[in-house]
Amino acid sequence: MSLEVKGLGIDIAPIPRIARLIERYDRETLNLLFTPGELDRCQSSSHPHRSFAVCFATKEAVGKALGTGLAGIGWNEIEANLTQDRLTVHQHGDASIQAKRWGIHTWLATWCHWDEHVLVHVLALSNISVKEKFYEKCF
Repeated sequence: MSLEVKGLGIDIAPIPRIARLIERYDRETLNLLFTPGELDRCQSSSHPHRSFAVCFATKEAVGKALGTGLAGIGWNEIEANLTQDRLTVHQHGDASIQAKRWGIHTWLATWCHWDEHVLVHVLALSNISVKEKFYEKCF
């Protein structure tokens, strides 16, 4: 088995803009954008605004990697988990259905920050057997 890249997504989020969003709305409203786990993890982070910006940019990047943006997918159906500088992506509901439709089984995600911005890069991967790949190239 080998991996095939099914999609690539990149997004940049300005930390001050996300901070204003977080400070403006209550938890019930923020649940439309973030999962309860994201809210808890980000709020308890040593850099909560940066953590929220990473989650926000991850959702945008995943939408780009799926090739559909976030059309038909709830923001809270894509979950970013940032622990000890490691970023993982999980999808639920329609986001999970869309990923399965494209054969995506794994997300690789990286992030960095500078000044007042975060950048998130995600790869959507699927398994493909070497035999299948050979067949595609020959026929």
